[in-house]
Amino acid sequence: MSSPLASLSGDKLRMARLENVAVPTRTERTVADLTGPGAVKSLWMALGGGNGPALDARLRVYYDGAASAAIDIDMGTLLATHFGAGSVAGSHTLAHVHAEINSTNFNTGFLVTFPMPFGTRIRLAYYNPSTTQTATIYSMVAYALTATDRVNGVRLRQQGARWLDQRVARTASQTTTLASVTGGPGWIVYHSQVCGVGASNLSWMERNIAIAVDGEATPSIVSTGTEDWFDSAWYFNGWKDFDAGVHSYVGTDQPTAPNQYVVGMATDLMSKWGGVPFTTSATMSALTEPACTTGDTLCWCVLYYQ
Repeated sequence: MSSPLASLSGDKLRMARLENVAVPTRTERTVADLTGPGAVKSLWMALGGGNGPALDARLRVYYDGAASAAIDIDMGTLLATHFGAGSVAGSHTLAHVHAEINSTNFNTGFLVTFPMPFGTRIRLAYYNPSTTQTATIYSMVAYALTATDRVNGVRLRQQGARWLDQRVARTASQTTTLASVTGGPGWIVYHSQVCGVGASNLSWMERNIAIAVDGEATPSIVSTGTEDWFDSAWYFNGWKDFDAGVHSYVGTDQPTAPNQYVVGMATDLMSKWGGVPFTTSATMSALTEPACTTGDTLCWCVLYYQ
């Protein structure tokens, strides 16, 4: 039998922190800029200043001196907190993501523990896209440095659609491509979304989530429905936040018309299955069927290692 300490890291733990920092409108603020190799173990942040700094603001992650971000997603989509979906109860917790939000002032706190390995350098940044609201942020980035890049270039990456500037409107009959990844090997590890904006009923949840890997003509993974993909059932048994355990979350605060059918969802595929592995490619989609009778507008985030 292995030692109960076998999972503990022997690498020296370090922390980069910001405390009560104001971020002006349309400004990026570096949260941590680290020289490697090494790995970020966790990112915690507290966000204040209004709906823009807490929901539309973006987490950006740059690897190894690249000018473009490998992760550039808004907090409301990453955490499934847009439209009050973040939890009537105030918080929700998955294995690798915790989020809490005050529905009165939008103050948000979150913790992400998906490891972010890096080689020569990693830079984590917060971007405030608001044109009117100044953000107030706190952050703690826990990390360890190593002698070599132990994962040989594998990095945590993201595809999706931010609500503010990338949201997608679809009809009842349209399929939505959620991620299309080429090259590998890799693993899809997280999926969050806020859907049903402008829908006329809840039948948008009849869409099956599908993942085809390595050029499959027929996806090897197809869910029995959207709410089922997030470990709920029967449209999550009525209007309420749904505690599905450490792997998934479904939430809504029943916004007023025309958005009374909005739902936020998140599922941790790393904790649930060890990720969805692929060797050369992966395509993730939200399918449709005759039972889906409404269009809607949505945003989503897919995290994967590659």
